[in-house]
Amino acid sequence: MSHNSIIRKIIVKLHLYTGLILGLIITLICLSGTAIVYKPELEKLSVKDIAFVKPASRTVSPQTLLENVRHEYPQAKINNMVLYGGEDCAYSFRTTFPDEKGRIQIYVNPYTGEVTGVDRYRHKVFQWLYDFHVNLLLKKQGATIVALSGFLLIFLTLSGFLLLPKRRIFSVNRKMGLRAKLFKSHSIIGICTSLFLLVIAFTGSYFGFKKEYQSFFESISAGKAVAPAPKTDKYTGDWVSLDSVLATAQEEFKEGTPTMIFFPKDNTSVFSVRMYQEGDFERTGSNHIYIHPITGKVVAKPMERQTGRREACPLHVLCPLRHFPRALLQNPMDPHKPSRTVSLFHWFLHLGYSPSAETIPFPENISPGNLIA
Repeated sequence: MSHNSIIRKIIVKLHLYTGLILGLIITLICLSGTAIVYKPELEKLSVKDIAFVKPASRTVSPQTLLENVRHEYPQAKINNMVLYGGEDCAYSFRTTFPDEKGRIQIYVNPYTGEVTGVDRYRHKVFQWLYDFHVNLLLKKQGATIVALSGFLLIFLTLSGFLLLPKRRIFSVNRKMGLRAKLFKSHSIIGICTSLFLLVIAFTGSYFGFKKEYQSFFESISAGKAVAPAPKTDKYTGDWVSLDSVLATAQEEFKEGTPTMIFFPKDNTSVFSVRMYQEGDFERTGSNHIYIHPITGKVVAKPMERQTGRREACPLHVLCPLRHFPRALLQNPMDPHKPSRTVSLFHWFLHLGYSPSAETIPFPENISPGNLIA
């Protein structure tokens, strides 16, 4: 027996048993990811009575909306405010309550200022599916298992190429037996989906080894892989109004549209206004304007389109591909309008991170670009 034959037999065994062991985990990740690809859309539909409003000619100021929320729920710790969604969508505040676990979204009518209701995520099915998909409900240990599964999927894909027949890979003979046809189908599907499997598996593994990934990419690229939000000296006093924060951000980045406001976490943090600019890959925008909560002045504006950080750092190119299914659903001429895609293609595309076995039709007033994360 030749040396090459021995190596091939070893690869065959490793490919086979790795696939058998990994098959159940990948299947569970696929099934849970099938749902969470459309988690924002479906969750908002589940609370449509409070998430959608009747448009009017005038809107209430963001500061008034904030005061109304604080009046209704004084115990709420506000993390961010969601501004995007379209004319018929309510604004919302992502919050946590000291006496409750989990995220709580408070919806407000931007035209009347009325608090329309709250949505508690702790016991929602889609939140459970999301946690299962990301960490198998095992927290950090589960995230590591999912990440290792991604690396093993990479091994399966690459080893599969080594085991391909040397010729007539795409030829199918009607006289073939069932086993031969299954093997041929397995090979052809593997070839056609290999690029997506490699990219999605690699980027999906990032979430289990964030520090290791960031250190690696920092070592081969210029600058930090992830630019942290700026910090300031400790401050005291009343914050400037949200109206002022938004006005400053808009003045600083005129070509952008504010989509979210992230609140300071402590007395050294600052406001962060996320801005959407036409052509941004992220549906909520890729640019942040950081504003001091006391002085109201701009602290920093690391806008990726201007700094080129997304192009300079490979992590920023690869990691956002987890949102690729949403890009497929969006009209390329207008990111806020949906387009159609093929359901089977979704299944193959999302095996590594957020699979989709089916295309869910969007109601006329909903698109992937106008729903909360």
